[in-house]
Amino acid sequence: MVASGSLRPVLSTVICFVMAVLAWGTVFYGHSVYMDALMREHGWSASLVSSAVLVFWIASLPGTLFVGMLVDRKGPVPVVAIGGLCIGGGLYLLGQITEHWQMYVIYAAMGFGYPALAAAAISATLTPWFDRGFGVALGIALTGASVGGAIVPPLMVQHSAVHGFDVTMTLAGTVVLAIVFAAVFLLYLVGRPNSPDRHVADAVPYSMLAIIGHWRFWAIAIPAALGLGGQVGLLAHQVPIIAMHIDQVSAAFMVTVVAISSAFGRLLVGLLSRYLSVTVLAALSYILHGTGIALLAVADTEVWILAACAVAGLTVGAIVMLPPLIVRHVYGTDGFGRTYAMVNVVMYVFAGLSPWMVGVLRDAMGDYSAALWMLVVLEVLAAGFILGALRYRSVGNDQS
Repeated sequence: MVASGSLRPVLSTVICFVMAVLAWGTVFYGHSVYMDALMREHGWSASLVSSAVLVFWIASLPGTLFVGMLVDRKGPVPVVAIGGLCIGGGLYLLGQITEHWQMYVIYAAMGFGYPALAAAAISATLTPWFDRGFGVALGIALTGASVGGAIVPPLMVQHSAVHGFDVTMTLAGTVVLAIVFAAVFLLYLVGRPNSPDRHVADAVPYSMLAIIGHWRFWAIAIPAALGLGGQVGLLAHQVPIIAMHIDQVSAAFMVTVVAISSAFGRLLVGLLSRYLSVTVLAALSYILHGTGIALLAVADTEVWILAACAVAGLTVGAIVMLPPLIVRHVYGTDGFGRTYAMVNVVMYVFAGLSPWMVGVLRDAMGDYSAALWMLVVLEVLAAGFILGALRYRSVGNDQS
């Protein structure tokens, strides 16, 4: 084990940062890259490829529960190893597919492994190490999502243009496997805290049935799910949406714009959190993200597309970061992995349905306009729901 106690939380945060780079760079932001490539190379429709994204998020439902329970019992080492195998192996195989059924199998494997590298595993890994500094540590770790989104998708698009999609996916899968297993080794050295905090806020019931039967759970889960659904629906289709107006390489650059903007947005959320409750911050995030999507729906020049992506990107990080903060505020750290995993299940249902519906509407209407306005409605509903929860003192009504 690493000897220095003060170094272990820092190293855990750095490892989680790297996990976020991989999870968001290759999967969360990468979906739109793969969708555009699969549509062009195989001639598959948007609704067909979108249905594979739906399979991805459905497969993440048992994955996120598995991650939550396993990390609580065994720590992050086996969890991250499983995530690396699923995502790295899936990326390696994605460039080799010839039939659409193969796409479904690969997306299911990556979906099961995604929570093991993303917010569910990251927040559960960090929460035993931090008390009041949890939000700061989580924000630093999730900044890796912005770095991954800014760097990985454009690199994959440019590499594919020169060397082909199949070679790019082989390289991406190999890199992910190598980095993840280096991270697993370091996590093993770091170990786990000897005396984790066992505080549970407000005596909220802890059994799974009691949690889902409690109004606080749904006050957290429903707006988080609507907000994430609007976000994922946009990001999964971002490259083909923008490629209707500009070339693929420039469209991939707009993914970088969203990712960089999300880094600034995460800093802004950190500053505003000193003055506003987490529920108000969440509502503002949903409204701002919906505004960016609305701008993209009417944008017809590269300048306006750039502006729309920058506005939408400001709250990409916040929409992912705020739910675990609210969960920890309400439920404490005891069993955090399982509790947040249950919230994630609801979130991932919407995250799967949203990009699928976007693809269906795109094929039915001939363009993405109606689909984008549907995503705006999801964000407005999310803001309205969480403000209603605040009004009736459901969750997070004090300063965090």
